[in-house]
Amino acid sequence: MVTPLRGTLMLICGTAAMGASALLVSVIDADLIAIAALRCLLAVPMMLPMVLWELSRVDRSSALPRRTVIGALIAGLALGTDYVFWNFSIAEVGPGIATVLLNVQLIVLPLIAWAMEGTRPMPVLGLIIPVMFLGLVLVAGALDLGELRIGGVIFGLIAGTGYACYLAVIRRTAPATTKPAPFTVLALVGLSAGTAALIAGLVSGGMGLPATPADWGWLLLLAFLGQVVVYWFINTGMLGVQETVASVLLLLPGVFSLALAAVLLGDVPTPGQLIGCAIIILGAWWASAAAQRHQRRRAARQVT
Repeated sequence: MVTPLRGTLMLICGTAAMGASALLVSVIDADLIAIAALRCLLAVPMMLPMVLWELSRVDRSSALPRRTVIGALIAGLALGTDYVFWNFSIAEVGPGIATVLLNVQLIVLPLIAWAMEGTRPMPVLGLIIPVMFLGLVLVAGALDLGELRIGGVIFGLIAGTGYACYLAVIRRTAPATTKPAPFTVLALVGLSAGTAALIAGLVSGGMGLPATPADWGWLLLLAFLGQVVVYWFINTGMLGVQETVASVLLLLPGVFSLALAAVLLGDVPTPGQLIGCAIIILGAWWASAAAQRHQRRRAARQVT
């Protein structure tokens, strides 16, 4: 059983690992698409022992129905898009700001539900989107035209949208069972994401591999930390804490990444960019809390 204390600690560790992943991307000397592809493909054999353990204890017909397997492969394409453009965003605006930009997925997810299922988003989203947009403008460097980084912000928005699409597909194709096979699904996602990024790199000519053993070591650490550790800690930790607490803690990767980039790389955002990051995190928290209240009200109406 995961206690609230243990769940909180695991979520903090998972978000710290996610924040550190952005830092690792920025120090690996290789093409950005190659990093995105290899972090996924190298993580698959790392997860193999857990996959074999899962497959030995679950009913495969209920834990891995066709729709779940196909959903994992489609979600992998979205995650591959996320990683590729996130890496480009990191190169443009730094690991800290790029990680903060991923929080736009919290406003993209309701819009996806609206487009796919006709589920109208909560009215407060009309207020949250302008707030987030203000944060994006500040992060882009609107207060200092010499620091203008519109391209990096656009790449970050595409990455956040890709991550939202990944979550939307995974949630809608999850198996209806109490004994799923999450690591098997994650391995399928990683295989799909890595293959898609690999093909994109080969077509574009952007598959320059790490040239030194040190860079390969950082890449292996990125695969383990960013894929296996993050998934294990966050998904297990969420079992022990309330949704509201989890939603707040899941905003920490950007904070950790900003702090690590400042301390280890000397990559300190301008005051305007820091204000923009704070506004984006505030908007993401607001969207998450509003979504939970919206779901509770809908559930209460269905009961009555």
